[in-house]
Amino acid sequence: MYKVVVSFLGRDCPGIVHAVSSLMNELDCNIDEVSQTILHSEFAAIIIVDAPDSLPLETLHQKLEAGLAARKVDLNITTRLFDGASWGTGKTEPFVVSVDGPDRPGLIAGITGVFSRHKVNIENLKALMPGGARDGHALIVYEVALPEGVDPAVLRQELRVAAEAMNVRMSMQHRDIFEAVHRIQPV
Repeated sequence: MYKVVVSFLGRDCPGIVHAVSSLMNELDCNIDEVSQTILHSEFAAIIIVDAPDSLPLETLHQKLEAGLAARKVDLNITTRLFDGASWGTGKTEPFVVSVDGPDRPGLIAGITGVFSRHKVNIENLKALMPGGARDGHALIVYEVALPEGVDPAVLRQELRVAAEAMNVRMSMQHRDIFEAVHRIQPV
């Protein structure tokens, strides 16, 4: 067995996850991990699978394309060997940064520029317009990994300055605190 990263992108439709997962099963590929989302009407997924040695990567790709076409599921597919390499080797601390306020061009670029300067990795990003496009309000939540040696207070201050320049609010909390505050408790 060898590991493969497979990504799928295309128009969403009912049964799309079943089509992908059943096809993987038919090809004797075991799904290790999945991340899937829908933005507007677009489906996106990345899957890490164990593929049998008897199924070369090129053949896997071709069979995935043919199998989805037979199921009438139109997805663009990319496949590559999973090498297990990580962006860094040091210890990190998980934080959640949320930004909300008026939507405007450059809002994500302005905040992520601060992360980039500090070598902070964004592990998850969700940008929403809760009131719809006409409302003009944006809510962006970043789950990030702060490398050892990055002072959270310094990062928080730089993020605050960037947020103020864009006329939005910014909050930064350790993930454990964020989850404790936002945990739904029984009544």
